[in-house]
Amino acid sequence: MGLYGHHKTLGSGPPKPLVPCSDMCGTVAAVGDGAVGWKMGDRVLSTFTQSHLTGQIRARDMASGLGKPLDGVLQTYRVFPATGLVRAPEYLTDEEACCLPIAAVTAWMAINGLRPLGQPGGRGEVVLLQGTGGVSLTGLQIAKASGATGRFPSLSAILL
Repeated sequence: MGLYGHHKTLGSGPPKPLVPCSDMCGTVAAVGDGAVGWKMGDRVLSTFTQSHLTGQIRARDMASGLGKPLDGVLQTYRVFPATGLVRAPEYLTDEEACCLPIAAVTAWMAINGLRPLGQPGGRGEVVLLQGTGGVSLTGLQIAKASGATGRFPSLSAILL
């Protein structure tokens, strides 16, 4: 319906056809001249905003979001800038790894993102998680591993 105009960098006008989704785990099929550090066959994950490399996200980075405004990853092949990918951990399956860049980083930032360096959360803290999606379930794992406590009504018997 074209109602998702959350940021001025998206522009205006009628919506164009768009490939959705931003989470993926894939294999590098070809490497361009400027793709330093990558080779064919490398297992990689996408980053959500392709131009955001470090620090606080800026308005200009929102224009490089996968799935909106850029085409997403639900396609057989997609071209990425060399800096728009990260190496997938070898010990995770594709299904496990594909959730790291968006859901897991979102959960980590929600729990620990604004703390001073060297002062992680955890022991003695109570964390409230709502829902059963990827961010909530990853947040539960992060909170539990850090020593936080909480009440997880419908999931405690299964996940704790």
